[in-house]
Amino acid sequence: MNPSPVYPAHSSRLNGADEEIKRRKQEVLNGVLAALAAQEDGNDHPQLLTPQRREDAYLDELKRREHEEMAKRPPLPQIIVTRPVVEVWGDFRDTRRGRYGAILME
Repeated sequence: MNPSPVYPAHSSRLNGADEEIKRRKQEVLNGVLAALAAQEDGNDHPQLLTPQRREDAYLDELKRREHEEMAKRPPLPQIIVTRPVVEVWGDFRDTRRGRYGAILME
């Protein structure tokens, strides 16, 4: 809308914003009506949630929440201790076996 004595410049900007909001609402309403018409006809529409799309959206939301939590609180480093490997053939170093199987290293 052009500025005029009746509508000053700041009012014309506000009226333009109102028109943009009305246009967006109309687009959303048209999309919803198209989805409802497709559902009544038994056709597929991008805005309709099929069970597969609902599951995918749910899994995506879980993944997003998990990544957000990991970004806020990363896991602490962990020390993983494994069992020592029992050496069948010995350790090939200079060892002496003492009384009752004790191993003395040199």
